[in-house]
Amino acid sequence: MESESPHNTISGDLPIRLARPEQLSPVQETEQPAQSVEIQEMAEPLSPKPKPAIHPKFLEDEASTQIDVSPILPENKKRATRRPKSKRGRHAPTGFEDFYADPPVTPAEYQELRKLYDPARSFADRIDEALMRFQKNRRLDSERSNVFLKYLQYGGVTVGPNVGGGVAAQDMKRMDKDDALRARSTTAVFLTQSKLDVDFDMVVRGYLSSYFPFYFLPDDEYTIKLATVTIRNFLSYLLHHDVCPEYKDNVDQARKICALAEIELWKNQQLVSAGPGYFNQSCSMLFGGYHFDHPPNAEEVGALSHDAARKVVKFAIAGCGTNEQASRFRAMADDDSLSAMKVEDIDGFEILTVTEPDATTIAFYKSYAADLVLVGKIHAKAFRDPGKPDLDLSPEERWEWDNGNEPLPEFDFFLEIDLLSHCYPGMKVMTSVWEVSCGLHYFDEIISVYTSFYTVLGNDMMVEWKKPMDLIGQDVDDVVDAL
Repeated sequence: MESESPHNTISGDLPIRLARPEQLSPVQETEQPAQSVEIQEMAEPLSPKPKPAIHPKFLEDEASTQIDVSPILPENKKRATRRPKSKRGRHAPTGFEDFYADPPVTPAEYQELRKLYDPARSFADRIDEALMRFQKNRRLDSERSNVFLKYLQYGGVTVGPNVGGGVAAQDMKRMDKDDALRARSTTAVFLTQSKLDVDFDMVVRGYLSSYFPFYFLPDDEYTIKLATVTIRNFLSYLLHHDVCPEYKDNVDQARKICALAEIELWKNQQLVSAGPGYFNQSCSMLFGGYHFDHPPNAEEVGALSHDAARKVVKFAIAGCGTNEQASRFRAMADDDSLSAMKVEDIDGFEILTVTEPDATTIAFYKSYAADLVLVGKIHAKAFRDPGKPDLDLSPEERWEWDNGNEPLPEFDFFLEIDLLSHCYPGMKVMTSVWEVSCGLHYFDEIISVYTSFYTVLGNDMMVEWKKPMDLIGQDVDDVVDAL
């Protein structure tokens, strides 16, 4: 067997390609090309793979298409910011929208509610549960919550931040949903409060007619609707869940008062802002009253001069007054004997009827005083505010007054047509009334206006009442019951 160089040994008949070229001597470098050619001749050429056929149309599209080979940079993603708790769900329904309705309950929820509002339970327990669940299912912002909680206080419900016990947040996580709801509650009805008379209608009348207007001083329609809608929504919740079926008619009547208050309270505010009107202001300037002692500045916009005031009074009496009033007024004006006296022992007047100007009055003003505002008429009777101290009457007068035998004077007032739209029967206007010697009546600056359902209750004095501290070692409840 012929020996070969150890560097070029080939085993078998297979051609082998060296993995790494070695360092060759100058003699071997001259021999290497011939050997490598021999190996290439022994290797069989690989058959190339056939290329797929391409339609010429695609070749044209590929040649016309420009490919963007610019590097793709990573986009700078903005980190999502978490909104604070005060702004989460701001646009979610509050439960006080006009279109809102409580969702239907499942059979299981219905059975649970029947147990909570079982008539066998006391009214105090049922109304307490309803208050907690109503506040949980409604979104009460600070303004609405203030109005609603004052209404509850006015009605005898205890309101405070720690009424539910003031449980810590960590302890609340270990409670079930009912106990946690009670711990977070800001209202409570205790056993001692169950002795009070239950009258939803009377509480709504008193709160919306006497307490709310003077505590919150609503000067726009939004604030008025905020109160009436919130209270009516709560009363509807009581009816929807059948919380107190024994007071169903009383609750429904209270809802009607809320709807009436929404209209009348706004009209009252508009009359206070725009009153008393040009006619009454002119009479006050000429005969006596607030504007007689405080004449308006001539440079103020809309200020009346004495000549303009005389014109307003003359045309109102001529166009809307009776023939007797017009004749007496003219005779006394010529003699310069007109005077006015304030009607005593009254706080204002209650409107009985409102009369718009008729066609004759409209034609008269159009022909002779087109620059003046049309005047209508309101018929009213004297009113004494039950919320103010009683008058100092003799025993005979007191007996007559208590038995309704004391006659109340009635008045006819002239009022501009734009102010008549704010008046309604039953409206109570607190102002001073004056009587002119010719039989004409007018009223001065308006102090306040009450609704037709104006009600004064002793609840006003109990809103901020606190239970007294035990300083004598005796149970306070026993002392209160003894009184």
